[in-house]
Amino acid sequence: MKRRAGSVADLGNILTEWANAWFHERQVIIRGHDKLSVIHITQKQQLTVVGLFTAALLWTTLSPLAFLFTWHSEAHASNTARKLSHELASTQATLNATAAQNSALAEAASEAQAKSRAIVNAADAKVQALDAQTQAAIGQVQNIIHATGLTAGHTAPPAPKPASADHTELLQSDLSRLDNLNAYLSHIPLGQPVPSMAISSPFGMRPDPWTGAPEFHVGIDLRGPIGTPISATAPGVVTYAGWETGYGQLVVIDHGYGLSTRYSHLDKILVHVGEKVTLHETVGLMGNTGWSTGPHLLYETRIDGAPQNPLNFLKVREYDVQD
Repeated sequence: MKRRAGSVADLGNILTEWANAWFHERQVIIRGHDKLSVIHITQKQQLTVVGLFTAALLWTTLSPLAFLFTWHSEAHASNTARKLSHELASTQATLNATAAQNSALAEAASEAQAKSRAIVNAADAKVQALDAQTQAAIGQVQNIIHATGLTAGHTAPPAPKPASADHTELLQSDLSRLDNLNAYLSHIPLGQPVPSMAISSPFGMRPDPWTGAPEFHVGIDLRGPIGTPISATAPGVVTYAGWETGYGQLVVIDHGYGLSTRYSHLDKILVHVGEKVTLHETVGLMGNTGWSTGPHLLYETRIDGAPQNPLNFLKVREYDVQD
């Protein structure tokens, strides 16, 4: 702080010495016709005149420069404003184009979404229609099974349908149920064992043909000539093929699901134990073997070994079951 004060004092002394050297008090003598006039010009007056002159000189010199600077600044600002205006207009045009493009994309997306919903709805309607057909088929198969006196209890039970399941899941569940029922139906003995169904003795209680005493007849007697082909009434596996007391030449076929059929009094057996047979395959020839009063076939149908009336199975042909 002291050094700065000393520097200012030194500068003041220098300026004072300079003013005293160049602008000391002066006298100007003006001679007239009859007298002399003396004008005293003080140092202060001289410094004032020099100051005014210097200021005027600076003003004259700097004013054009200031004007040029101002003009250049204004021109630069004007150019900058024009550039900014052009950039703003370009940016606005870009924003407008982007907004138009986004609007077009949004409209296209909306149309695509609407088409997608329409496709999904159409597909869902087709699934519902197919499920309705599947349920109708399930009802028809169940009617055929019930007409035989059987139930669908031997098949896999239907899976429970969750309340939140969609139509596709419901259709898959119903198709699985229909497959199980069809598999069961295909093993039920619905076919005819002989071409001509001439019943000579029905199922149930009857007089014994030998003694006349009441007896339970475990099947139906179908008469015909010796040598008549005897057909399997459903696909299955031969579990017995040979002679049995009272039944003569006997063939037993296991059809699965607890179902079996028996063919007695054959003249000839054409299959062997363990052999797989198909629907309508010939398993033997009609005969008169065993306890028989004439050529005929004793045809039996059983569920878990219990005799059932074969006519309960044969009558479902009224439902136009395809063999």
